[in-house]
Amino acid sequence: MRFKDVPLKTKLILYIVIGVLLVLAASMGVIISTVTSQEEKLAYQQSVEMSANYANKFDADMKANFAIAKTISNTMDSYEASDREEVLGILKNLLIENPDLLGTYVAYEPNAFDGKDAEFVNGSGHDSTGRFVPYWNKMSGPIVLDPLLHYEHSDYYQLPKETKGDLLTEPYYYEGVFMMSYVSPIFKDGEFVGIGGVDVSLEYVDEVVSEVRTFDTGYAFMVSNTGTFLSHPTHKDWIGEKGLHDFGGGDLEKASKDIKNGVGGHLETTDPTTGKTVVMFYEPVETGNSAFVLVIPKEEMLAGVTALRNRLLIISAVSILFMAALAWMIARSITRPIDEIVEGFSCIADDAVKGKLNSRADTDVEVDFREIPRGLNKILDAVIVPIRETMRVTNALAEGELKERVNLDVEGEFRELGDTLDKFSETLNTIIDDSNAVLTAFQDNDFKHPVRVHGQGDFKLLTDGIEEARRSLGRATAERREAEKALLAYAMELEQSNKLKEDMERVVNNSPVVAFLWKYEDKWPAEFVSKNVTRFGYEVEDFTSQRVLYGDIIHPDDLKMVKSELERNVESGSDAYSLEYRIFTKSGELRWVDERTFVQRDLKGGVHLQGVILDITEHKKAEDALLLIEEVRKKEIHHRIKNNLQVISTLLYLESGNFEDEKVIGAFKDSQHRVKSMALVHEKLYQSEDMVSVDFADYIRNLTNYLFQSYSIRNGNISLKLDVDRIFLGMDTAVPLGIIINELVSNSLKHAFAEKDSGEINISLKRDENRTAENPEEYFLLDVRDSGVGFPEDLDFRDTDSLGLQLVVSLVDQIEGEIRLDTSKGGTEFFIWFKELKYRTKL
Repeated sequence: MRFKDVPLKTKLILYIVIGVLLVLAASMGVIISTVTSQEEKLAYQQSVEMSANYANKFDADMKANFAIAKTISNTMDSYEASDREEVLGILKNLLIENPDLLGTYVAYEPNAFDGKDAEFVNGSGHDSTGRFVPYWNKMSGPIVLDPLLHYEHSDYYQLPKETKGDLLTEPYYYEGVFMMSYVSPIFKDGEFVGIGGVDVSLEYVDEVVSEVRTFDTGYAFMVSNTGTFLSHPTHKDWIGEKGLHDFGGGDLEKASKDIKNGVGGHLETTDPTTGKTVVMFYEPVETGNSAFVLVIPKEEMLAGVTALRNRLLIISAVSILFMAALAWMIARSITRPIDEIVEGFSCIADDAVKGKLNSRADTDVEVDFREIPRGLNKILDAVIVPIRETMRVTNALAEGELKERVNLDVEGEFRELGDTLDKFSETLNTIIDDSNAVLTAFQDNDFKHPVRVHGQGDFKLLTDGIEEARRSLGRATAERREAEKALLAYAMELEQSNKLKEDMERVVNNSPVVAFLWKYEDKWPAEFVSKNVTRFGYEVEDFTSQRVLYGDIIHPDDLKMVKSELERNVESGSDAYSLEYRIFTKSGELRWVDERTFVQRDLKGGVHLQGVILDITEHKKAEDALLLIEEVRKKEIHHRIKNNLQVISTLLYLESGNFEDEKVIGAFKDSQHRVKSMALVHEKLYQSEDMVSVDFADYIRNLTNYLFQSYSIRNGNISLKLDVDRIFLGMDTAVPLGIIINELVSNSLKHAFAEKDSGEINISLKRDENRTAENPEEYFLLDVRDSGVGFPEDLDFRDTDSLGLQLVVSLVDQIEGEIRLDTSKGGTEFFIWFKELKYRTKL
């Protein structure tokens, strides 16, 4: 656009506004630069102070936790009572009183607490070594007592042991929990005997730090002195897995080095989480070898500076707008006469576009422009007359007055417009008259009167449609009459069928069984169910609408069995089968049912299921009552046998007191041990769930503990090692095998270590995979070995005067086993192969 084409009013406004803008821009630039610089320094100072305050808070928390660990170790340094239960109480109370702690614990060297580790093997707060390693913790929610794990190689135990000093561990995972440990060594007489400590979950640190907010979207996190994330408000998967160094960049590398050296600072970088430019402030947490990091988007931190700058800019803009308004008023006073003429022409043009042809131009204007509105008014007067006549005829046609015609003396194209409208009226009148005659015949069910006048274009579509409708209605009338006859005959047959169906349904609904038709699909949708399904609380519509599938009401523990049984019968070609299982009523009550199902197959191979279910809950309750009575009877039998055998053992012990001969007393004692081994079998049977089989691994532990206690005076330095699989044996096998173990262990305790100060007895019971693979039955191998003086070479263990070895050989034959002696490794070792005896019916 050329400058001379720019309106005068616009030129005046531009001259004034540009001059004011130049003056204001220079003055405001100086003011904004000075003020924003001071505000920016203040924002940085406030953020540094905020980071330092949070770092000091977490440092104080960590010092308090360290003080608790130190308190535990100091208490144990001077503790003399050697009461493990009392120590457990002290640790538990500390955990209760300090809810921010995850766990409290002590861990002692072997026998360093009271020298009685062997008495506490696998006890509460102890592991299989018997060491005193209690760990009160809340890792699973409520406070529980567990033994410490991994102490033989983990830093939380080994480093205080090596350095003899306090330890704050690097963050680590313990049984899936991310934590830090505060540990202090325990000394007795200047020697290291164990540790005392507390654990703090880094989930607690993460929860506290993640709540920190500054400005609008600023957040905080903590890192270790190596830069590893200890918390993060959004990326929880970074905790313990990623560090600042993983995100690259020279700025973050510098921050990682500062944090490692315990130095605070701040830097401007790009946030890897949001992609925004942020200022990262970091302050060391001295006690925790970590750092508190505050991340603030730069635009939010400097929001005050920006707001001040914007206010100054607004003041400048208001000044410019004021000057522009003043310029507009001056220009308006000059250009108003011209605008009035243009505005009048614009209003006439807008009314003409909208069809308002009565508008006329105002001729009361400046003398130089007066002929322009007069000429426009003449044109409007010449056009409005033919348009109004055409509108009159068109409205008459719309109202159904088809004989109305144009009545106007005009020339040229206005005359052609009138003739075209008259021709349209005549054609439309003829088509409508003929169509009315045809439609009138329709009302009298006369479909033989054809359409005689066919129009053109869209009118032809109308007349052809009426003709086609006439033909279709004629055919439909004839077909309807035939259908009415067939429908009447069908209605009579249907009435008879419905009566028979009602009689059948009455019989089914009054019976105790519920009838179903199922689809052979997932969870068996019901196509039909008898109304007496209400005896289970359901309505027929529950199943037919498929809101409830039949599989939904079957007990989850029985669903797999029901599905498997149905598939087996379908695949095997069976026509019917029955099955018992449990279902839920609509109220949630569990009921037993007996299902009788009939499998039908169509010619296409499709499967359809018909069946009935009968409630047998009361019958099942009666069966369960009988089983309970039988279980109680068996328990009473085993309990009485155990008590009687204990009475016999006591009588043998009392009777042995009447003799002074050591051999006689020893014979009584051996008999007492044999009776005890049999009583222990019945005790384990009484405690077992099925009262048929014994957990033999547990039985061996109990029997050998009893024997070692019996011989503890003479064999205090003899150790026992067990390597026993968890094997369950019936009473016919368990009783003789228990006596065999009793005899072999007793012989070792009495004779194998007579010339030795110490020794070891090993018992192993395993499944013999090699023999089992060669035979249809499962074989076991019992291995009893001692490191004693060995079995005499000139003595045949199968032919001795020893009643104990005679019993061993006889009982091995009784359980259809095989026994072998081996002295090649030093000491004595017996191998016994056997299989579990099948139960025989007792009459």
